[in-house]
Amino acid sequence: MPELTLEEETFGDKRRHFNKLVADAVASKHYELTPTSDTDNDIDNLLRIEIACKARNVDYVIEVMKSKDMLYAATAIKKSTWLITDPQYANIINPEYLHTQLKPYMTTKAFNKLLLHIRLNLKDESRVEAFYEHFKDTDSACKWLQNCSITFIENTIKNERLIPVWLFKRLCKKSARFLSLHAHVEPHEGDANQASKYYTFIAFMLKSHTDDGLKMLEDQRYEKLPKLGKKKTEILMKKYPQNVLGNFDRYIGSLDLSVFIKYLQKNEITTYLQKALKHLSKEDICKLDTWKHFLNSMPQENKFKFIKNTLIDQNEIDLLLNGEKRYEVNEKIKKHQWYEFTPFDEAFSDFKNKMSQQSKPSERWGLLSTLILCAKNDIENIKSLVKYVAENHINEPFKFKKEFVNTLISNVSIHDFDIETWNYLNQLFHSLEVYVESKKRKMQLSLQAVVLYNILHNEPVPQIVEQKYTFNGFTNMHKTLNEEQKNKLFAYMLDTSWAKIKTENIVDECDFDGTLHKIENVLILLKHFNKTIADYPFVVEKIRELIKIKEENEWTTDMSCLYNVNKSWRKYMFEESLSLSLCEETCLNALKYKPHLLTRHDKQIHTLRTNDAVSLRRVLAKLRVYWPDSLARHWTEAYMQSLNGPTGHKAVIEGLFVLMTESKIKEFSCKYVPNNFKITWGLTDHTEVNIRKNIAKYLHVARPLVPLDTVLWYAKEDYLQYTVPSLNALLSNLNEIESRKYLPLFLDAPVSLLKFGLLLVFLKFEASELINIFTNVWNTTDNPSLKSIIFQHTYNKIRDEKNKSSVKELWKLLNIILNGLSFQQKISIYKKFNNIETVPISIQGNMFMKCYEFFSTLPDTHNNDSYFYKLFQCVPKVMESLDEHFVEEQLLSPAGTKFCTNHSVFIESFACYVLFGDNEEIQVLRFKKVLYPAMEEAFKCWKHDFYGTFYVQKQLNQLLDSLAWYFRVYFTLNKVPIPAQLFTEIETTLKQGIPVAKNYVVYTSWKLVTEYIKLLKDHRSVADAFKSTNFSISRLMQRVDYNPLYMAQDAESIWKDIHSKLAPTFGPKVVNFLKEDSERYSPTIFNLFADAFERMFEILGFRNNDFVLETVKYMLDDQDLIPIYLVVSKAVSKYCDQYYKEPYNKSIMAEIREKLKTHPSKIVKVHYCNDFGDGL
Repeated sequence: MPELTLEEETFGDKRRHFNKLVADAVASKHYELTPTSDTDNDIDNLLRIEIACKARNVDYVIEVMKSKDMLYAATAIKKSTWLITDPQYANIINPEYLHTQLKPYMTTKAFNKLLLHIRLNLKDESRVEAFYEHFKDTDSACKWLQNCSITFIENTIKNERLIPVWLFKRLCKKSARFLSLHAHVEPHEGDANQASKYYTFIAFMLKSHTDDGLKMLEDQRYEKLPKLGKKKTEILMKKYPQNVLGNFDRYIGSLDLSVFIKYLQKNEITTYLQKALKHLSKEDICKLDTWKHFLNSMPQENKFKFIKNTLIDQNEIDLLLNGEKRYEVNEKIKKHQWYEFTPFDEAFSDFKNKMSQQSKPSERWGLLSTLILCAKNDIENIKSLVKYVAENHINEPFKFKKEFVNTLISNVSIHDFDIETWNYLNQLFHSLEVYVESKKRKMQLSLQAVVLYNILHNEPVPQIVEQKYTFNGFTNMHKTLNEEQKNKLFAYMLDTSWAKIKTENIVDECDFDGTLHKIENVLILLKHFNKTIADYPFVVEKIRELIKIKEENEWTTDMSCLYNVNKSWRKYMFEESLSLSLCEETCLNALKYKPHLLTRHDKQIHTLRTNDAVSLRRVLAKLRVYWPDSLARHWTEAYMQSLNGPTGHKAVIEGLFVLMTESKIKEFSCKYVPNNFKITWGLTDHTEVNIRKNIAKYLHVARPLVPLDTVLWYAKEDYLQYTVPSLNALLSNLNEIESRKYLPLFLDAPVSLLKFGLLLVFLKFEASELINIFTNVWNTTDNPSLKSIIFQHTYNKIRDEKNKSSVKELWKLLNIILNGLSFQQKISIYKKFNNIETVPISIQGNMFMKCYEFFSTLPDTHNNDSYFYKLFQCVPKVMESLDEHFVEEQLLSPAGTKFCTNHSVFIESFACYVLFGDNEEIQVLRFKKVLYPAMEEAFKCWKHDFYGTFYVQKQLNQLLDSLAWYFRVYFTLNKVPIPAQLFTEIETTLKQGIPVAKNYVVYTSWKLVTEYIKLLKDHRSVADAFKSTNFSISRLMQRVDYNPLYMAQDAESIWKDIHSKLAPTFGPKVVNFLKEDSERYSPTIFNLFADAFERMFEILGFRNNDFVLETVKYMLDDQDLIPIYLVVSKAVSKYCDQYYKEPYNKSIMAEIREKLKTHPSKIVKVHYCNDFGDGL
């Protein structure tokens, strides 16, 4: 049967003919589906494939998917969506069938493409859920989740995993029910901007689900909300203005002020300005734009008085800004800048007086520039100002006059000036030498103004101005012109620009380049004024003339700047497109509309074809399929003729491999296989060597994939290095059957090739087989580079492995490998791979112990501290799985030394180890073995200091923080019992070890913590609070803005519930402790007790202020105990400070303040007024 040829000229016509052939064959049922073959052309094979897809021939389609030709496999996948969506084929499109019956025979690329097509098109929820379950232990599982059922997604998110922000957005669009799961979104750690980005996902829901979005915004612990922009601000102010105004301190930094101001009453502007200045950052306060929105919206009758008294004369500035902020604002915003917001007459009058007082020209011209902004577009005001400057300040220094004129031109439509005003401005132009030849003073903005004014007023433009002006456009002024004015300006600019283009004067390439850019400026001018090039044919003619000149002189100047000015104009330069822009995109465009252009411009195309820096793969792929007997054959012949040239071998070989069939590539490659694989670099002619190198490099671009044997022809000695790209590409794409076929060949090869065999094992084989093969190779080789590769592949495999038994076996192999490495190899490996969190949780403890043992043996010259620091960041996560003997005899031994070393990295380890006990007795036992000796040593070193820092005391405080914090973490994870006995032992040890009188806050804060822990133990419901939760330690602990660790929000909510149950008991306990200390010492102890009280919450990691307020609420029942009122006043007053930004429960605060405010004691009133700044 003769080969099918599509005789049509253009790509579109060929494709339409092809589609008709497919449709006719299916309709008539007259077709024969023979297997695809390398002997048939691509069109024949593709025709059979598309007929099979359209006719739903399942067996044929499945066989094509197994093809090594990616074009055929991809076509079968793309055209058989019915195979995925139709339920009758569910026996094929399911995880088990795909992975057992198809994957072993498909190339990796084809199988991945099939999975992607399934994921994008399969909408049957139960079937998608089966795929999710199959991939649930991989990172790609999230991509399947969005097409599962809502109930399934909810259960998965709640119980199994965090989800990325992008997926959360999609799920919320699927159903608003998912908004309630925002706490399960993966956190962003880092600086304030990253923390803010974490919450930007909330803002996108505000329009469609405002209620839910608002709840999320108001429920965040983070100080910095996302920037809401104009539309989001308008949504909030329209629907929930009271929420915004009621939480103004929280929202102000996020709102778009220009929109927010519109929703305020005029008489509220000053009030909210005062509030805004309390809560905005210094950076925002020091921007004039921030003030502008408020000042411009103030009632006209009050505005000038307010600005004058408060901001200019600063008589009442204290009403707005404190001393520090006032200083910052005055540094950034000059007093004269406030006049921008005042009436012009008032400002002008004041300024004329100030001008005479200013001795510095810069200050005088600063005042005048502000007056321009103040005058706005009131032509009479501008006239008065320009007249004043021309008459009184025309002799000022050039620099400041230029600044004034440029500000005026940039802010005012000077072309609307009357003749009198223009004459005043013209006087300034003359004084600035606008009308004088000068190379130093370019004055382009002034020249532009002169040109524009004269054109629009039908006056001739002075010749000197035309000579000096560069005509780069009127971008800013253009927007202020009406259509008639624009047409006048355009006509003048086009005539002037075109008059400068003289092709007859071109004598060299430099002249040509200058003319080229003049024409480019004309094209930019046309685009700028929304003209079409079709209306100006003389421009296209001039471009053709330039092309002719370039070709006649054989110049190489790039003319693509003309072709790329406006994409829609390219059709008018189609015939010249390859001369203007010789690139792959232009060639593809030629194939769409006029393929003969490629033949007509063959000389230029040949330059492109042989350019190593240019990729033509898309063009070549189309030529091979749709023009096999014409353009493809011609290009193949042209490549063959260029093969022995001195340069361009990369482009030639790559081009041939894309155009040739598999059999021809094998024949071509076989021809150049060297007899001697040692390269003699001393030869002067390296043509054959370059051909062989590039054959070895680019065999992988062939379609279909060449057999691996073809690449192995070159994979020897000096040529092996060049086969690396092809070997890597082919090995990663091999199917399972071929992988097993070629593996013995690699394992019996020399070391250089054996390394690729190990790569093949890593890429294609399961862990059990990898372990056997790697073990055999390890036991039979002494080659250090081979051993290093075995380690890397084993380590990478263990990181990706999800099966626990396989992880365990891989760790045994990794352990053997680590023990067998030389000392120098270990140094580089351990330093590179000591990030414990990258390996599965089940072996993190083993990996930690291995790394620690090795780093402990290194001499100090290896900068061990940085590696220890990185290693010890993992301690809280791995402590549970560390061997007890290792911790007690190595990690924390000798305990005193490890604890009392300056900047000790072991503090968290001490805390985590004693907490991990199956019961309280084991916790106490661990304390006595390890932590008690460490604390005893700490008490002996209590006064040791390092450059004025008592570092042992600091580290003991760090220990107390770690004990309480990690108790909460581990208890939330259901890993440890409540350590009441342990904390009591520590309290006793502190009391005996340090003088309480000198360390009252340290001891008392821990005593309060211990009492809190005892209450937790006594409260029956606490033990079960986290039984039904499923947190992970990584998700539970979040770091924000480089501050201390925060607990995940949903876990913290449970702790708040617990605290609300304990607070009624704990509050009175605190009162009793203060009562006892007041009797033991004096009522004045309240000051230190308040510090201890606040420190207690810090130790427990209760960052949310509501924990404190909830406790304090139950501490004010005894009016006779005055010290407790003083403690409360000191502890909570800071929340009400105008510069304190953390959120708190305002209703509880109001209740507390009322009790303090109405207390009969004078001393309580004094402290209340002092602490809260309240005058009662």
